[in-house]
Amino acid sequence: MSLEQRAEEYLNELIHRSLVQLSEVDDVGRIRRCKIHDLMREIILKKAEELSFCHVLGDEDSIFNRNFRRGSVQKGTNTIAVETISRNAQIRSLLLFDIDAVPMLLTGISFTNFKLLKVLDFEDAPLYSVPEDLGNLFHLRYLSLRRTKVKMLPKSIGKLQNLQTLDLKYSLVDMLPVEITKLKKLRHILAYSYQLNPEGRFLTARGVHIGEGIGSMLDLQKLCYVEANNGRGLIEELGKLRQLRRLGIVNLMEEDGPSMFASISNMKYLESLIIFSKDDGILNLQTISDPPRYLRTLGLQGGLSRLPYWLPVLRSLVCVVLFNSRLSYDPMEVLQALPNLLKLVLSDAYGGECFCFTELGFQKLKILHLLHMKVLKTLKIHEGALPVLEHLEIGPCPQMEVPFGICLLKTLTRIYFWGMPSEFTYSMRPQDGQNYHIVEHVPNVFFHELHADGTHTILSLR
Repeated sequence: MSLEQRAEEYLNELIHRSLVQLSEVDDVGRIRRCKIHDLMREIILKKAEELSFCHVLGDEDSIFNRNFRRGSVQKGTNTIAVETISRNAQIRSLLLFDIDAVPMLLTGISFTNFKLLKVLDFEDAPLYSVPEDLGNLFHLRYLSLRRTKVKMLPKSIGKLQNLQTLDLKYSLVDMLPVEITKLKKLRHILAYSYQLNPEGRFLTARGVHIGEGIGSMLDLQKLCYVEANNGRGLIEELGKLRQLRRLGIVNLMEEDGPSMFASISNMKYLESLIIFSKDDGILNLQTISDPPRYLRTLGLQGGLSRLPYWLPVLRSLVCVVLFNSRLSYDPMEVLQALPNLLKLVLSDAYGGECFCFTELGFQKLKILHLLHMKVLKTLKIHEGALPVLEHLEIGPCPQMEVPFGICLLKTLTRIYFWGMPSEFTYSMRPQDGQNYHIVEHVPNVFFHELHADGTHTILSLR
């Protein structure tokens, strides 16, 4: 059992005992956020103080007790108190939450005083650079620069021999120093960002450039996302990372596809695979000889001549996302047979006029997005199809006729129509719409009107 699996077991046990409460679960059932009851929080803070485990600095605090080895700095904290916690040579963990200014000791002087530090979390902090002597933090296991303004990592990062997690999501770092390959204990490299358009559909994804040598980092569990245009040598090295659970590839060139897919065949434990082709080029996944049997999430952006022949054998798949696939045949015949599929997103994935949802198709699907289908006219929904669907999004589909089969989907709780023609929208108005009965049973129906300037207006049916 991996460290991550053991940690998830512990978290689930805390939830089962009601010591921790779920606050956010993603579309496929993964825990994203947790919270604790106010009373439990007070008990934890009191116990932490008694045991000198952790000290939380809030608006009213100005003194940090040097007996504590873990510090949490909250928004609006007194600057003197922040500097005091920064000078504590015994500190093991430092978390910064929504602060207005990063302590000077963490930006302009030295990390020499923090040699025992194991956790350093700068998420959302107004940080623009990392001191060169970052490498002095020999015991550091977790480093987060998520949503900071940092552009480069110092070469001394190669000295962090105990680092396990490097979180660079939505930072400005686009290249990792070659010294990163010295970190043999590194398990998670999280370095990606999405560019969104106004209605929330991502257009592009950005990863990081990594030089050759990554094949020696055998403990890696997550690698998201890597720019694939660094050469075929890098792609072949990825095949050595046999412990990967999650992999994201950006800007994969068509000619590098066979090498990439040969490497993927070696990743027996892969659970999530996201691939963006370069300039929406063709992805020929047929060359994957032995697909990862534990794959739960598959996301592809790029042209597909056909769906992979091995897709139906992936019994663990819960999420499939296809962008710009431009398939010439209805993919539903293959997709609706996936027994555990919970979420399906198709955006410009099909060039035909009709989707057909047959009886007993998509028995577990809860979320369905059909987006940017320019010539799609008809949704045929047979009785017995989509029996547990809760969330449906459609559009912009300028040719689409009102899907009468929606009235058969009794479990729907939300429908979003994006940029649909005005006559489509008017036909569903409660006052005089001839098609209102089709969506009358759905509690929440929204129409997003897209404007030429990129903005949009949200209208609720009720």
